[in-house]
Amino acid sequence: MVATTQTKATLDFQNLRVIDLSKRLDPTTERRRCVLRRYLASTNGVTGYWSDIDIMSHLGTHLEFPYHQREEWKDGSKIPVEKFVGRGVLLNLLAARPRQPIRQSDLDAANRGRVQRGDVVLLDSPYRSEPFVPSPDDQRPDLSEESAHWFLKKGVKCVGWGDGIAIENYAEGCIPFHDILLGNDILLLEVVVGLNLLRDEIFMVAFAPLPIVGLDSCPVRVLAIEGLDFAS
Repeated sequence: MVATTQTKATLDFQNLRVIDLSKRLDPTTERRRCVLRRYLASTNGVTGYWSDIDIMSHLGTHLEFPYHQREEWKDGSKIPVEKFVGRGVLLNLLAARPRQPIRQSDLDAANRGRVQRGDVVLLDSPYRSEPFVPSPDDQRPDLSEESAHWFLKKGVKCVGWGDGIAIENYAEGCIPFHDILLGNDILLLEVVVGLNLLRDEIFMVAFAPLPIVGLDSCPVRVLAIEGLDFAS
């Protein structure tokens, strides 16, 4: 008989730090459709409160699937679940020019060789403004076709950003950015919040959409987990 050994992975939960990177949604103030209807219901003699939820797919912090751009591309139910968890890398684009397209050189300067194939990359910059709210003070750098090719070459599985990055100010870059990445099954996380709360620039990140057939996008809860030993 050949003796075998098993290695059991253990986690020191007391030293893990979990950061919620998701926008909090309040139906009374949300500008996009977000309606809750609460009512009493009874099932098999058990009475309790239920809720009808009426929301749009691009609400709050949401994950976009290839189906968002093309009818023949994958909807959310066809995306493998391993796409929803991975090694996260924060790139703070300090070299990006205000209100200008993001260049590959901006990404290289922030990356410093850390991004690996299969990573989830989250973007930030020193210029912050509330997304989708026009402001004369908005100086956020814009996602671009050039930046999309950088992520494609790196082989990442998801790109996300918050209020330090713009997509709505530069359609000439936003459209090919979505087409290139979603067309290669690279998912997009929009309206991530709380990146300033991260202590580490490399961490574990997880987010899970609802497995509904036909979804082009879905609100998600994004969790960053610090304290794991990642080789950088």
